[in-house]
Amino acid sequence: MSEPVLPLLKARIRHTRFFVFAMLPIVIFSLGMLAENGPAHEIMEWAGHVLVILCVLGRSYCSAYIGGRKNDEVICEGPFSIVRNPLYVFSFIGIAGIGLQSGMVTLPVLLLLVFALYYPKVVAREEAFLLHKFGDVYRDYMQKTPRWWPRWENWIEPEYISTQPRLLRESMRDAAMFFVAFPIFELLDALHANGLLPVYLLLP
Repeated sequence: MSEPVLPLLKARIRHTRFFVFAMLPIVIFSLGMLAENGPAHEIMEWAGHVLVILCVLGRSYCSAYIGGRKNDEVICEGPFSIVRNPLYVFSFIGIAGIGLQSGMVTLPVLLLLVFALYYPKVVAREEAFLLHKFGDVYRDYMQKTPRWWPRWENWIEPEYISTQPRLLRESMRDAAMFFVAFPIFELLDALHANGLLPVYLLLP
């Protein structure tokens, strides 16, 4: 990975960890107002499952195209041919899914709001680096490929792609972390239901 990218990556990881720890008290000591076994709660949970699965599959698929080349050349095939930041798009979907799995409306709204405020700045810094490094090649790519909303008619799929199995495996492992949230929510619900964990907030 190119040296100028490392500070951006480290800062993003640091900020993400800070936000997760800041959210823990709300997640641990709050309870949704929707009935646990009610239809609205169940629909939200299942919608969350679908979005998280889509996120994990999508991020893994995108990682196969990167193959360790993202900072050495402009990747503009597969999901990168229709949107400049498909990994972040799938992360957005996964974060929405995690929020819905909580069975609370408040949590997905809060998570998506933070994402919408924070990640455009992250992407702007990354794109500035790529524009500086690749010049007109990346500028042309920016002009024909949207930053967030896919332009499906741009889809280009090569017959073969070259990737690094180790990096793909690590990317799949990282993507699979989105699956961790649901068992945690289920454990917290059980602890609340049995009076083993206090509830200080009732959230819609």
